[in-house]
Amino acid sequence: MERTLIILKPDAVKRALVGTVIETFENVGLKLLAGKMLRPEADVIKKHYPGTPEWIKEMGNKTLASFKESGVNVREKMGTDDPVKLGQFVYDRLIKYWQEGPIIVMVWEGPGAIAIARKLRGHTIPLLAQTGTLHAQYSYDSSTLSSGLDRVVKTFIHASGSVEEANREIAYWFPKETFKTYEREIDKLYLVK
Repeated sequence: MERTLIILKPDAVKRALVGTVIETFENVGLKLLAGKMLRPEADVIKKHYPGTPEWIKEMGNKTLASFKESGVNVREKMGTDDPVKLGQFVYDRLIKYWQEGPIIVMVWEGPGAIAIARKLRGHTIPLLAQTGTLHAQYSYDSSTLSSGLDRVVKTFIHASGSVEEANREIAYWFPKETFKTYEREIDKLYLVK
């Protein structure tokens, strides 16, 4: 069994997509273990992301790749093609974005929960998300669109990317939580020998 952290960002809440996302994860068989709604301060959001120089550069490289895939000249649009500067742009605006309204932080469990949640969510650039994913169904945002509006790409769902990331994020958002599991009919069908 694996656990993953899912965060519904302010635009998911504002657009009334909370039930849709929960239903999507439940329909595939993932189990909701914990959830809470909050309005985090900037320092809380900053601690969610590693914010290291390597992480910032990685965010910049992802932005470069997104622009390249879209066929748009990043230097013309953003004024730079330096991955560190682009990554810092993303990091600063992520913090601002997460403060636009309440967020919902959840822990989900199931076999392969991390990979399943990310497949259901789709590509982190909604415009590039595969048909049928939540991002493809409910957004068309992209790096090129968001950069013209001086904001980050609005990816209304965060999903942990690895076991290590999930463990770190769950411990951060639910530091004293002991998760109680429960049995459902789907668990009997698939998990009991």
